[in-house]
Amino acid sequence: MVAASMLGSRMIAPMANLCGVLARWQQVKAAKMGLDNIMQLPTETQHDDSLIHRDILHGHYLFENAQFRYHNDDQRIPLRLVRLEIMPGERIAILGRNGAGKSTLLQAMAGGLEMIQGDAWLDNLSLSHIDMADLRRNIGFLSQNARLFFGTLRENLTLGAPHANDEQIFDALEVSGGAVFVRRLAKGLDHPIMEGGNGLSGGQRQSLLLARMLLRSPNIVLLDEPSASLDEHTEREFIQRLHQWLGNRTLVVATSRRTGYQYWIATHRVPILELVERVVVLKEGQLVMDAPKAQALNADRMQSHRREWKNENQSA
Repeated sequence: MVAASMLGSRMIAPMANLCGVLARWQQVKAAKMGLDNIMQLPTETQHDDSLIHRDILHGHYLFENAQFRYHNDDQRIPLRLVRLEIMPGERIAILGRNGAGKSTLLQAMAGGLEMIQGDAWLDNLSLSHIDMADLRRNIGFLSQNARLFFGTLRENLTLGAPHANDEQIFDALEVSGGAVFVRRLAKGLDHPIMEGGNGLSGGQRQSLLLARMLLRSPNIVLLDEPSASLDEHTEREFIQRLHQWLGNRTLVVATSRRTGYQYWIATHRVPILELVERVVVLKEGQLVMDAPKAQALNADRMQSHRREWKNENQSA
């Protein structure tokens, strides 16, 4: 009986292995089909001798009568800029209600939108004529849709800077506020990250995404709600460190922190405004204010006083 049982097990084992091989074959087949579909997609930029290569971009933007849309099939015009100029090294906040066009403007500055009318220049070059590889090397754009991917923490952080060493990684984490929790991890930079950063808090994910962008050391920094998931203490520390890190870099940051534009109108205490010297306000995809920060705050105070005076007269 024992011998028969042993022989039976030896006969069944190869059959079980064969079933496993067949299951894996189906997975390999599906993966191959997915890769084939990806390889058949058109490349982002075809080889074009007319594209201009520029190793260093400084962030001198000029938009004149520019209109942008997301893709050819979309007839909506989410962004219209009569004139907007940003000088190299400027630090600008973009404010507005939800849907005002803040994220859209940042995407346009990163070269991610189709311009259907007008002119858009970066360092005296047409934005559409600059090679996308040069744009991505010089522009650090952290959007609200940025994600972490399955892999180690180090693999996620070095996606845009594959040759970065551990010291450089922790320097970026110090600025973003993520160094403390990373040092507490048993595996450190080899800590496994789940798809989308599942298992991490919102603040931890945000600090890692910020560090990934900072690690590339871009000359132009575009941030969309960079401190939205950070608590107030971490946010203030991040702003102080970012202020030192920026140096002469160009910064454009979109924010509607807490209650958004209305919060800024009521209190003038959005912490991220400590970084900037100039305020741009958008409404329905169009520029409605562009002024130095102090002037913008004073103009709003005057408007608030007028509203209060009008309400008092009406109630009287």
